[in-house]
Amino acid sequence: MKKINILIVEDEVLIAQCLKMDLELLGFDVCDYVGSGEESIHKAKEKDPDVILMDINLSGEMDGIDAAKEIISFKKIPIIFCTGYGQRELYDRAQKLNPVAFLRKPVILNEMKSHIDSIFSM
Repeated sequence: MKKINILIVEDEVLIAQCLKMDLELLGFDVCDYVGSGEESIHKAKEKDPDVILMDINLSGEMDGIDAAKEIISFKKIPIIFCTGYGQRELYDRAQKLNPVAFLRKPVILNEMKSHIDSIFSM
């Protein structure tokens, strides 16, 4: 059975590295992690992940919501948004893209795993 391949988009390197280790311990493959919206678009094209974990506030000109919008315009990759901010405006913008989930940081790993598993159990 093929492992689920995940792209992490997170501008805090330590958080990205910890997420990568945690996800791999849960049995997933992490194809890469990047810190900007622009990089996430490039990596999504290059690596063709099964799922993207997308932080909303990123380094660079583009936030995670704009990057996700661009990515799903060329490939319908399921997206799980993660953010430390609870602003209603961000949530409303993200919901327009029909994400798999919108998780608050710090992310609870079992919650994230159940959302990822639910994508592929249909």
